[in-house]
Amino acid sequence: MSRKHDIVIGIDPDLEKNGVAMLVEGELMSLQNLPFMKLMEYCQHEEWLSANSGSSLVFVVEDVEYNKPVFNRRLSPKQNLKVAQNVGMVKGVARMIVQFLEASDMRYIKVPPLKGHLKKAKNDRQYFNQLTGWQKSSNQDNRDAALLAKYGLPAHVYVPRPSEVPH
Repeated sequence: MSRKHDIVIGIDPDLEKNGVAMLVEGELMSLQNLPFMKLMEYCQHEEWLSANSGSSLVFVVEDVEYNKPVFNRRLSPKQNLKVAQNVGMVKGVARMIVQFLEASDMRYIKVPPLKGHLKKAKNDRQYFNQLTGWQKSSNQDNRDAALLAKYGLPAHVYVPRPSEVPH
């Protein structure tokens, strides 16, 4: 089954190191963890490659706005506040990533966090490897990015550039 986009880059936003994965024609090619500024450089570089090769590139960004602002994990009030602060910071990073992609006129789509067996694959390296065929090292953040890229964008969906969308 072919896709409308030849290159799909999944991004799992994070405060310190964003999970990043690249799929080329549906095959997982790389997993990385990049700080914010390196991620911005990476996005620009990959966009340049795509524009010059005739490929269609789209970014799939986890929409962390789906997450509750405070997770009740039966922690102390101080610990809950710390968790809430971290979630808020990650939401801020995600918004900045989306603003950058939009300002750069890059194709992107926001997708909700993983659920079910895909969430299990994020947390279970062996299951992730079984689903994707990946055999190199990985961590939860870049596995999440890979799963977002592989399963977050429905087949045959074309994501327009922001400049192609009527305002």
